[in-house]
Amino acid sequence: MTKNTVYTHSHPLLGTLTFRALDLEHDLPLLVQWLHHPQAHFWGATQQSAEEINDFYQALNNDPAQHAFIVEINDKPSALIEVYQPQLLNLEQHLNLQSGDLGMHLLLAPAHLPVHGFSLGVMTSVLHFMFTELDCERVVVEPDAGNHKIHTLNLKAGFSHHKVIQLGDKTALLGTLTRAHFNYLKQLPERFDSSRQSPEKQRITPSLSGQHLDDESWQYANRLLIAKMLSEFYHERIFTYNQDAAGYVLSTLGGHSYHFQAHAMALNHLHVDPHSITKVHLGQHQALDAIAFVLECNDKLGIAQTMLGTYLEELASTLSGFAFKYRNNSLSSAQLAQADFQVIETQMTQGHPSFIANNGRIGFNAQDFHQYTPEAASAFNIVWLACHKHHTTFKSTADYSYEVLIAQELDIAERQRFDAQLGEQGLNPDDYYLFPMHPWQWFNKLVHVYSYHVAQKQIVCLGYGQDKYLPQQSIRTLYNITKPHKCYVKTALSILNMGFMRGLSSAYMKVTPAINQWLFDLVAGDNYLRQCGFIPLREVATLGFDEQYYTHPALGDNPYKKMMAALWRENPRHYMDDDESLATMASLLHIDTQGQSFIGAKIAASGLSPQRWLAHYLQAYMTPLLHCFYQYDLVFMPHGENLILRFKNHIPLGVFIKDIGEEIALLNSDMAIADEISRIKIEVPEEVAVLSILTDVFDCFFRYLAAIMVDAKLVSETTFWCCVAKSIHAYQQAHPELQDKFAKHDLFAPSFPLSCLNRLQLRNNQQMVDIADPASSMQYAGDLRNPLADYADVSERA
Repeated sequence: MTKNTVYTHSHPLLGTLTFRALDLEHDLPLLVQWLHHPQAHFWGATQQSAEEINDFYQALNNDPAQHAFIVEINDKPSALIEVYQPQLLNLEQHLNLQSGDLGMHLLLAPAHLPVHGFSLGVMTSVLHFMFTELDCERVVVEPDAGNHKIHTLNLKAGFSHHKVIQLGDKTALLGTLTRAHFNYLKQLPERFDSSRQSPEKQRITPSLSGQHLDDESWQYANRLLIAKMLSEFYHERIFTYNQDAAGYVLSTLGGHSYHFQAHAMALNHLHVDPHSITKVHLGQHQALDAIAFVLECNDKLGIAQTMLGTYLEELASTLSGFAFKYRNNSLSSAQLAQADFQVIETQMTQGHPSFIANNGRIGFNAQDFHQYTPEAASAFNIVWLACHKHHTTFKSTADYSYEVLIAQELDIAERQRFDAQLGEQGLNPDDYYLFPMHPWQWFNKLVHVYSYHVAQKQIVCLGYGQDKYLPQQSIRTLYNITKPHKCYVKTALSILNMGFMRGLSSAYMKVTPAINQWLFDLVAGDNYLRQCGFIPLREVATLGFDEQYYTHPALGDNPYKKMMAALWRENPRHYMDDDESLATMASLLHIDTQGQSFIGAKIAASGLSPQRWLAHYLQAYMTPLLHCFYQYDLVFMPHGENLILRFKNHIPLGVFIKDIGEEIALLNSDMAIADEISRIKIEVPEEVAVLSILTDVFDCFFRYLAAIMVDAKLVSETTFWCCVAKSIHAYQQAHPELQDKFAKHDLFAPSFPLSCLNRLQLRNNQQMVDIADPASSMQYAGDLRNPLADYADVSERA
């Protein structure tokens, strides 16, 4: 581009921006006015004469390594930009310069009436101009280290500041933004980023908060949830049905009856057709009402009076969530099969496949729902606290330290801003840890419950960080959508959901990195697990705040102990090639609003037969779990939200397992481990140990996956379980040294105990399970016939 070229760009907020070369004969008076304004003091020209300014820009215009442009907005001069070769400032001493690097300075005209989003709009337009018209690959900036306003603007635009450098008399922050990252940010779906939405979309008014609750969505939600109750309460042997020529019939209190069609499958599973359900009372059809259904059936469900209101509230919230997803999740399964991981995370409909009231989230109001749930898909800024080291424990894996972690996760401009805030209060930043926190947790819990520590400046709120995060299907886990290479952050979130307050234990956090590193090293040293592509995502660092009141022995174990902790988890991208993709394993159970399955779309995109695709999936998911159990007595909580599937050409290549610190256990193991992590050793009855596969994998995941694949006509049920059996036999034949353990914990046994999750929630929806002794809390309802029993003999494999 020559200096005389005029370039125009349209911005949705600002209008038409025109970039033209600086014309000193025409522009000098305005330029002098801008540079003399107090807001331009970092440019160092407030005391210069018009002649000096003219001479400076005359020399700049004559230098082929520099350009100066005026930016006009709707024909009004509004900004100056200087573009230069970074070598002019000897930046090669501080940065590995590359072909396509250009430096940039931006001066905005003084604003009489500031417009929200104006500065960012100009900045992004300037960057668009540089990347598009100037063919720049990376923009380099070196603002004055004290210019916090431009630091913030740079961060919003996507820059990363790397370090403090000295440029003559100027102490500067060196920052860069690549074309690739700029384009990534531009392509993010608008609803991921509230800053790109209109004010109307950002505000949740009283009427908008319930807009998804129209009749069509509400009926869909109630039909879906009643179908799930008919299936799951039958599975757990709470309900029994009569049958007639039309199908199944359930009679309830008050003379109501429910008629429906269903397909009986293995593991005492009824695959209920939601569209077939009708409710009849006194010969008249009635609208389906899931809350009324529970009340009509409570003689069977047996929910205690003290628990019933909470259960109904969780149920109502779950219904509202279903309706919201129906109204807003517009992508088909075929589209999702091609989508980015984070788009997939926002589109899941069902939640936990077994639990009925699985989206209760008691504690969230309607605005919270629209801001902090994965289905709302609205990225938000997390709150940063400074917590005094006297009360705070930091732990990490050996390859991280606090300094390394914070340098990686927080831009240097933000760290300096936070240090300055502490200094202004007479506090020494070296006495504090920077502590990430979910904004809901700060506003709704910590500022009140831990008010003593706030008053004593043991907790100091520093405000929002610049990066935006998306909540994952595991709602406490947050993904950095601004800088997608960074770690996941997980914080305490004291909402009640599925029978637990979703806190994080400060005590557990003290050993979580050590547990994660132990597992990581174990897997790294096992050839079979590496070949399967089984990778634990380490929780590499944790923070826990310890206070003196809620830990008092008089309170016993209580949720207040678990209100203030956080961890950082590795990003799976660090272990992947560029041609690989990700999806939460929960996606395999996803059905879109048109009744099409995600797994069917994924198989179709792969070009493989369903059986071959299923074999790849079983090798990636099931066989590593078998090996961990039989080789090491090691078990996890391997449900859909705790596994991330790794694909190449839509074919499962491996899995990442997460949420390790809280949900890993060595069962009845004599393995020598460090005392520090000894809490993962758990003693259970021997016959219970194998349920980590038979219940957690077969009954709590494969039961649903088989039904979906059969319904989609991908495989027959016999073929599905035959594929599972083949995979197990192949594993067992490859590991003859474990034959005694295969016999002791027989996956082909005729039956196994039916462990009932909903019975737990119906009994106590405040805390279903004693985390310290989960085996003692289990509820059983007889035995299930094992669908693999027919394949016990390897010669029986079809």
